[in-house]
Amino acid sequence: MQKYVDKVKAQVAKLQSFNIVRIPREENNEVDYLAKLATAKENAIPRNTPVRYLELPSIVSPDIQVQAINYSDSWTGLIVDHITNGTLPEDKVKARQLKIRAAKYLMMGDLLYRRSFSLPYLRLEIEEPLCSHRMRLRKWFWWFRNWLLDSG
Repeated sequence: MQKYVDKVKAQVAKLQSFNIVRIPREENNEVDYLAKLATAKENAIPRNTPVRYLELPSIVSPDIQVQAINYSDSWTGLIVDHITNGTLPEDKVKARQLKIRAAKYLMMGDLLYRRSFSLPYLRLEIEEPLCSHRMRLRKWFWWFRNWLLDSG
């Protein structure tokens, strides 16, 4: 609703003058009917009433800028690159260490999870932008999530 108010204020600012007229409820049956339709259940709407569902709002919002997590700036970047692309450092010792370390992690989509023997996978969260050096593990019941997605 706030977007509509902002849109009206922007349009009003372009005008030299405007008038607001109150229409009595008795003379505004069409709007009353639309308000009742908006709050009615689907089976309560009369069959002969044409209904059009809007998939997108009538006011277009500006594109939202999102700060993407950049794994390459931290130690997780090496692990993500190894898991997704199979890249290894040229130094044999560092390559072996990376293989051992990467075996403890897996990628699901774009998210990095730490494997656990008897616990659920732990999702690795990077706190951006001020604390990008601090990593946090969070328990993630992936099997429950997958069960919900499969059963839905």
